[in-house]
Amino acid sequence: MVRIGLLTCSNYTQGNNCGTLVCLGAMRKRRGFFERYQNDNKLNLIGIINCSRCPTLAAPEKILKRVKALAQVRLDALHFSYCMTALCSFLKIYQAVIAKADPDFEIVSGTHIPRDKKQFKSGVIRELLCPTVTEHQKMNNIIRGTFKSAKIFKTRLTNVP
Repeated sequence: MVRIGLLTCSNYTQGNNCGTLVCLGAMRKRRGFFERYQNDNKLNLIGIINCSRCPTLAAPEKILKRVKALAQVRLDALHFSYCMTALCSFLKIYQAVIAKADPDFEIVSGTHIPRDKKQFKSGVIRELLCPTVTEHQKMNNIIRGTFKSAKIFKTRLTNVP
């Protein structure tokens, strides 16, 4: 049995109603970064933790406390969610602090493979943290493919007769 923990981005999961559905689905179906585990090994999710939001000087220590809470119940692998690996400017610092504190478990940089990485990086960063379209969007809009970027919205407005 492989005991897995997930580290997600607070800005996305907490601020945008992301229930880590795609991350958990990838784990359940052994897709993306979960393909590494053999099918005869049972995957056991022991916890999902969030970063402490950015930017903050105390963030590495806060994350380390959260990881240690998972490690106390024997953590085998810690997966950084896709949003963390795609967007977090503190990622390498977090990985180094965690690896130094507890080198016994594996740190995996990812969970699922996104539909459109370019769209995620260009439009999603801005729209989820600082919306410019009229309706508030959520992470589920990305998952379902119904996400509206500011560029698309502005194009629609300028093309209206």
